[in-house]
Amino acid sequence: MPKNKGGRPPAITPTVLAKLTTAFELDMTVEEACTYAGISKDTYYRKAKTDQRFSDEMERARQFATAKARRIVIEKMEDDGRLALSYLERKRKEEFSPRFEQQVEVNSIVELIKQQEQEPSFSWEDSEAHLAVIQQQGQ
Repeated sequence: MPKNKGGRPPAITPTVLAKLTTAFELDMTVEEACTYAGISKDTYYRKAKTDQRFSDEMERARQFATAKARRIVIEKMEDDGRLALSYLERKRKEEFSPRFEQQVEVNSIVELIKQQEQEPSFSWEDSEAHLAVIQQQGQ
């Protein structure tokens, strides 16, 4: 007859492990997965910190939904050109993104500011003089 070791029973039982795996495969957060499995986040993180095999298994489960979605997208791209382009726009942004880039030289902006500073300014109170200057410039 096995001797009773005493102490608290393990919180991560095979049933809890199966629930965590299922939850992560459904792309749940750690908090959601722990609630679903009936354990605390602290228990989960403590186990992940002390048990590398557990940590690796949970990480594989967490990657499952992304891998499955990626496989489905890749398979469906053959029939849907828009899906293929959308994938490329996100995956290879430098080459396929529809973004608009505009090169602005700092020197050009500085020159525009200097040019505006050199032009005479007028007060609104002296509107007649201002209109006269504008008329002269238009001739």
